[in-house]
Amino acid sequence: MTNLSAKNGSEEFKPLPQAAAESPVFSLNVHVCRTGEGVEAQAANLPGFSCCAADERTALQKLLAAVKNHVAGCLARGEVIEWIDPPKEPEDGMQHRVIPFHL
Repeated sequence: MTNLSAKNGSEEFKPLPQAAAESPVFSLNVHVCRTGEGVEAQAANLPGFSCCAADERTALQKLLAAVKNHVAGCLARGEVIEWIDPPKEPEDGMQHRVIPFHL
């Protein structure tokens, strides 16, 4: 086994360069609940975003697409993203989801 310690007289240890993050990562907090038409998904940490769909997966996909578009637009225009911190608490009958995303 080779000892790669810098103390053994070999060249000094040089860490690999690390690239800067190319895309920031965000977390979308979502409350979901069943409705008569399917599932409603509401953003809990960003005001004004909700959607309904036949199933949870589709509702979350639609909501995330709208949120990503909004966040990308805010960043492109140099605007502040109006995150709600801490996120709203779920109402009775709602379940909480956290969706990490990047642009």
